[in-house]
Amino acid sequence: MEILRAVDIAKREWENIRVSLERCGDIGEFTSKDQARGGIPPISNGPLLIRNIIEMENKMPTYSYYTKEAGHVYAVLASRAGERLGLNTRLSQTFGSGYSWVRTGCLDLNLVEKKHVIKQLFFYKLFFPLGGHFGWDFNSQSSKSKLNLVYHKFITWQDNPTVYYQDVVKYKEQLEPLWNGLALALGLHGGFLKPQGSSEELPKLM
Repeated sequence: MEILRAVDIAKREWENIRVSLERCGDIGEFTSKDQARGGIPPISNGPLLIRNIIEMENKMPTYSYYTKEAGHVYAVLASRAGERLGLNTRLSQTFGSGYSWVRTGCLDLNLVEKKHVIKQLFFYKLFFPLGGHFGWDFNSQSSKSKLNLVYHKFITWQDNPTVYYQDVVKYKEQLEPLWNGLALALGLHGGFLKPQGSSEELPKLM
């Protein structure tokens, strides 16, 4: 029964994601047998995901989406949505974690390699250019426009990794304060992340 309940909840949240990303393309219907290439388990044999879905739902009346469980659930579902929209495995996982961050306020670095954290900063800055509130409406035109902007930035990086290198250099002054705040909050070490080496090496980071 718990699995069936989790599937119903996941379908509801998938539809929320689908509505919010409709300007990016159609992610299609949710199915519990879906399995992303990046190792995301289907609902039917993902005990951690099931547990987080149920716990997210139990906490929803009090905390809405602002829980670590919701952060995990949205990272998983939005990563799958990113794959459906044509992002490769690494970028879809980063896209999913970024979506989860701006939706739930939670950033789970266990789901993101450190070298990809900078893409989370881009996601956050593009979605909240002047700051904002995590409780945005999935169906709002503003949210849809911002998610479309983020998605096309990710697609551009995928198609032309050199642009990513150029963007890091171009937006360094805007992103570095975000990195410093994130590093302080999460106990990260080291300075602002940046691509290593020449632009020809960037595909390794994508």
